[in-house]
Amino acid sequence: MTASPLDSDPRSAGAAPGITADVWFDTRCPWCFIGKRRFERAVAGFRADHPGVPVTVRHRSFELAPGIADRYSGTEGDYLRQYEGVPDDHSARMLPELERFAAEAGIEMRFDGLPLVNTRRAHRVFQLGAARGIGEEVLDRLFVGYFAEHRDLADPDTLGALAAEAGLDAADARAAAEDPEWDAVIDLEQRRAGMLGIQGTPYYLLNARFAIPGATGEPEFRLALETVLAKIAPGP
Repeated sequence: MTASPLDSDPRSAGAAPGITADVWFDTRCPWCFIGKRRFERAVAGFRADHPGVPVTVRHRSFELAPGIADRYSGTEGDYLRQYEGVPDDHSARMLPELERFAAEAGIEMRFDGLPLVNTRRAHRVFQLGAARGIGEEVLDRLFVGYFAEHRDLADPDTLGALAAEAGLDAADARAAAEDPEWDAVIDLEQRRAGMLGIQGTPYYLLNARFAIPGATGEPEFRLALETVLAKIAPGP
């Protein structure tokens, strides 16, 4: 790399007037994928009603299980029990519900046979995409590749191929997946989450003041955007 990822990240610049949504995510978080689709629809409706109000969305890295092996041999239920303390009977009910919620959001999501991996390399590739202005596209491709196609997000070649489909150079993405320099950005975003008291994903922070923790629906997202607009809009 010729420059530090922190120096090359355009998201460190001052935000334009309007609404900025910082969204902490992990690529293995199903609610992050579902929430991304719901929030995108809420933002599209908001922009249609308020075309003069810019809305900027910036995803931020948060590893839910940073200590997990590159490839975890158990099932999704095993992972939930070991790393999130979810009882087996609860996950047995929850996972089919998640697949249904995903389908309602226009997403294919399959937990049976999902490859469980350490997500650090995927976050590095996302950060490369964000630094080059296509982070949202890269994240979309990673989400689809993981939850719908069961691609191995710990494999640099797989990450390079997925990132290339989103507009990055495949060789650059493969290199980023193995480049610990990107860890500075990831760790910084995770530390900021800790300072804010964030303990899980997804977590939405609008204009650095208005928090939406966890999963919610499109109407609630839209209400939050309208509430923020009312706070920032100039008075009569």
